[in-house]
Amino acid sequence: MSLNLRFRAESIVAGCLILGAISVSVVFSFVAAKRALTNLEAVLFQAFSLFAGLVGSFLFGRQSAQSAAREMLKPHARSAFRRMFSLYKSISRLAAAIQDASSGPTHSTSSPKQTIEVLRAIVVEQLSTADDALEDWSDIVPEDVAEIRNRTRTISSADPGAAS
Repeated sequence: MSLNLRFRAESIVAGCLILGAISVSVVFSFVAAKRALTNLEAVLFQAFSLFAGLVGSFLFGRQSAQSAAREMLKPHARSAFRRMFSLYKSISRLAAAIQDASSGPTHSTSSPKQTIEVLRAIVVEQLSTADDALEDWSDIVPEDVAEIRNRTRTISSADPGAAS
């Protein structure tokens, strides 16, 4: 909410500055048509008009760039959220399978080999989802994704028990 309020206040300031620059230019034109301006008056009118116009344009430009960036990232954020939710559900299934396996042979409905296969399938599913998420983000931040992949390879090669 605070960001939205700041964004709105900045819009008002930018609008006021641009309106001020336009007003000063109009007043400058009327005064110049009625009488000859002194050099100091002309410089002050032009300097204020230029300053207010530049600052107002900068603020509006920054806001439009922020809005455009937000709109560009929304589809990726939705995709990342879906991947995160998929991983969450998969981890929940993994926890349930581990709980079922750890409840002992009398309560478990499957053999240890079947349990290991179920756990392996869930882990492979999670890794596949994580790879898909990395691929989604490689469109936006390819350098960061490459760094994460390099770290993963380093960890996998250093740990002989790690999944690849």
